[in-house]
Amino acid sequence: MLLIRFIIFLPKIMSLRTWLGCAVVTSTVILDNSLLAKQLVVQLDWHLNSQFAGLLVAERDGLYRDAGLDVKIKPLGDVSYASLARVVAETDGMIGSIEGGLFLASRLEGVPIIAIGTMLQASPLGLISLEASGIKSPADLAGRHVAVHGDGHEALNTVLTGAGLDRTKLRVSEAAYGMADLLSGKFDAKQGYLVDEFVKLKMEGHHVTALEYRTYGHRAYSQVYFVSERTLNARRSDLQKFLRASAEGWRRAAMDPAATAIFIHETHAKDLKPDYLEQSLRLIVPLLTAEQSLMGAMQMETWKAQALAIGKTSPKMDLDEIDSWIDFSMIKTEK
Repeated sequence: MLLIRFIIFLPKIMSLRTWLGCAVVTSTVILDNSLLAKQLVVQLDWHLNSQFAGLLVAERDGLYRDAGLDVKIKPLGDVSYASLARVVAETDGMIGSIEGGLFLASRLEGVPIIAIGTMLQASPLGLISLEASGIKSPADLAGRHVAVHGDGHEALNTVLTGAGLDRTKLRVSEAAYGMADLLSGKFDAKQGYLVDEFVKLKMEGHHVTALEYRTYGHRAYSQVYFVSERTLNARRSDLQKFLRASAEGWRRAAMDPAATAIFIHETHAKDLKPDYLEQSLRLIVPLLTAEQSLMGAMQMETWKAQALAIGKTSPKMDLDEIDSWIDFSMIKTEK
């Protein structure tokens, strides 16, 4: 009705030709907005850096927009790491990023979330130590003081079991993020992301070494895409478009790590040096397709392996339930 009234009075102040030009512009704007679905919010589980390069490149290059999506990327901030799963479960139209172990732990607690894909097909978790400690293999952890995060016990247990090392042979403590206590000698080894903290320490000139968990039997996904059950049911098509656009963003980011690093530094993380961002991304790239060439895809065997590891300390784990926790149909896996 407002548009009809506007047409009636408009000829008094402008010519028909001028009005028609305005009408075309107005209709075009309305059409463009109608192509965009209701906003999808991507809640990351860390700060903006190379770990999310693919998403940032997809946003920069308009890949989400071209897919008819309105996507907002949010770094960890207002939402805490501990509350991430529940926030996503309670927020319509939100996609979360989470470690595989934390996803499973949240499902065990009854949080109604579904995994729909993964950024990294292998975990970059590991134990970082000073070269002077002489820690070169899991066997060298005997008698040492090791620090893990609250969600890191399952990964450490898997590595120790594979090495035939009883956990009671070492001292294990929980510690917050940061490497100051490692450098001070409080801990002999500390859990870290080998594409992040380890890179920073090396670039700062510290003589450090690392035990890569996946080398010693730890199978897990990192930066898993997940949503609430309600969002999956309501936005399945949009989520599939998001996954495809994100995979293309990762492909483009990986093609030129140096240029991608400069872009992230200049646009999203001025406090992070381009050299660090580039080196981090070069270590991330092999993890994107560690299991198969199809980016984002997951395998049931990997989820079950991690669930079995968690089940050794959590009697609540029921492997039969995993089928309802993970939707493999969102990304077609290779045969």
